[in-house]
Amino acid sequence: MAGEGSSGWSSLPSDLVHLISTKLPNLSDRICCRAVCKMWRSSISVSDPNPCLPWFLRCAVDENEEIPYYSLSSNKTYKIHCQQPRDTYFEGTAGGFILCCQVSWPDQSVFLFNPLNGLKISLPSPGYFGVVGVVSNPLLEDIVAVSGSVQGTGNIWAGIIRPGDQEPWVIRIWNIEFYFGTCVYYEGLYYVNEYNAHTWIEDATTGEIVSIILSPVSHLVSSQHMLVACGEILIIFKCNATGKLEDSVFDMYRLDEVRGDYQWVKIRGIGDRMLFLNRIGGFSLRDEELLGFKGNCIYFMEYDDLQSDCTVLLCRHDLENGTTEALPNFWGERGTWIVPRIG
Repeated sequence: MAGEGSSGWSSLPSDLVHLISTKLPNLSDRICCRAVCKMWRSSISVSDPNPCLPWFLRCAVDENEEIPYYSLSSNKTYKIHCQQPRDTYFEGTAGGFILCCQVSWPDQSVFLFNPLNGLKISLPSPGYFGVVGVVSNPLLEDIVAVSGSVQGTGNIWAGIIRPGDQEPWVIRIWNIEFYFGTCVYYEGLYYVNEYNAHTWIEDATTGEIVSIILSPVSHLVSSQHMLVACGEILIIFKCNATGKLEDSVFDMYRLDEVRGDYQWVKIRGIGDRMLFLNRIGGFSLRDEELLGFKGNCIYFMEYDDLQSDCTVLLCRHDLENGTTEALPNFWGERGTWIVPRIG
């Protein structure tokens, strides 16, 4: 092309190169484009606010101080060099950060870590905890809230801390068995659900009970997920009674508020949204933000009953036609979704 009079890729207008880069849903593709030439590097920002496709990260650092991650856009596995010890594990993610726990028994350190730019935010340790999920962006909201199981009790809990504070976590514990309960934090409120019992809505600052309503009733009990999806509180119940992937079934409910009264309303679909479920909770994105990916789908983990070594499948369920498929080339271990951010 250059021999026929073309001036080459580097002569494309800077604003056009930038516009093209915003249509790339994978952060890895943007980084590769920045390597084309100096002009492209100056025109393409890797910290643009437009969403990138989520990555699925393994829950621990491997022996080479690397974290494997699965890319939806390429259906392939890559690795990030982490420079964190092997005894570091994590599950919760938000705003490009992972909540890390480094255990050197009997001590434990807790910190937020961005695996792409190395930014680390130390946090006071709240004591040993189990499954966790970060539900707010510490850089945008200056608040971190987590929920999980308390050692020795199995109850669910949530904690709030402002990064940089040296005070202990402000922790709230509910006497609900973790398997039967779930919790999210959204705009100053805790939403706590006990399966087939009640849902509490509580002011996270004062502890005042805003409302108590009946929990959604579902016979699908293999897992439950409460999450904030584009400003709505959803509960997702998942079940697979036969062990066959194609028989995965979901019950979904949305929390509605009318004149201060709350109620759970069963829904059949999620429109243009995609849900990404972790072991607890998860998050959503809209298909208009991620070109080429269809909405009304749920991405989730499922144990492969055909394997005896607890192999994990990474799956996509299409709510429109009810089909479920396993994503190809996945490494088969448990992990957590993260929306990658460099800036």
